[in-house]
Amino acid sequence: MLQPEMALPPPIPKKRRRPSVLLADADPARRGLLAHHLRQMGHEVWEATNAASAFELFECHHPPLLLVDQNLPAKGAERLLQHARELSERTPAIFAWSVLLNNQNDTGTNAMPSCDQLLITPTNHDALHRALAPGIRLLELLESLESEREAARMALETAHRETKRAQMATERMRRHALTDDLTRLGNRRAALDHLKDCWDKRGPLGVVMLDLDHFKEINDRFGHGVGDMVLEAVATRWRRCTRSGDQLYRMGGEEFLLLCPRADEGVAATAAERLRRALEEAPIGTDAGPIAVTLSAGVAARTLPMDSHHALLRAADRALYRAKNAGRNQIRRESSHRRAG
Repeated sequence: MLQPEMALPPPIPKKRRRPSVLLADADPARRGLLAHHLRQMGHEVWEATNAASAFELFECHHPPLLLVDQNLPAKGAERLLQHARELSERTPAIFAWSVLLNNQNDTGTNAMPSCDQLLITPTNHDALHRALAPGIRLLELLESLESEREAARMALETAHRETKRAQMATERMRRHALTDDLTRLGNRRAALDHLKDCWDKRGPLGVVMLDLDHFKEINDRFGHGVGDMVLEAVATRWRRCTRSGDQLYRMGGEEFLLLCPRADEGVAATAAERLRRALEEAPIGTDAGPIAVTLSAGVAARTLPMDSHHALLRAADRALYRAKNAGRNQIRRESSHRRAG
């Protein structure tokens, strides 16, 4: 038993919460003194008088420190310590440090294999502290490692979120850099990038160069604000009648490009005619009133003599100028010029 004349130690200032203790002891006097000392040391103590109640308390609270009377009936101490050891090995979140209480008069008994420490009673405060100290240090180390692991996990999650944010911001900037602010169509850079990608795939490829007829006169007569309204309305109207898979771009000013992947010249010309009719069938509503707008278009498709996507674009450009020179509001094909030549 604890020596009654020993002065009780003062309460320990707690920098962190002390681990709880399961005290399983059939001797009421020894259990009371041990529980008192443990509480003075800052531990929460769960007291059990037999193996059954000790099992129940351990399963309910999983205290990391166990002080167990070696003489619990029906090999209770051995069964309890073995269970605690197996559970802590199976479940990383559960830690168990066991101290076996042995009366100094029981000279024929030895520590059990599942026991971490043997404490001979009667004892004193220092001996009790020494018996528990290795378990407390191990528990603090495990908690510190778990805290560091949690901090690392949170740091990784934060880094992942920040990376995701940066990627989204980069993607927004990329889309902005490739988008025409007025019409929300892709801009010239986006058009050339897409055209090259399609060219590199080596399949059929048609392009249509589009130019709004007499657009400069609209700007000169009604102002650039009305001109911008016309460009926005044209882009909106064309989106509604563009073939699935085709892509519209604003190349600059009143010039547009229709890119038709996997399309020959005839399919691209049909797509261009849909756009021409979409403008011809009704004027554009503006603040200055309705304004009639028409387009001229040049159509070209990939041919064997072409050595790059730039050659394809130049062919469509040549066809566009022929459409304008022929009186506007019409479509010309590059192949027609080759046949005529």
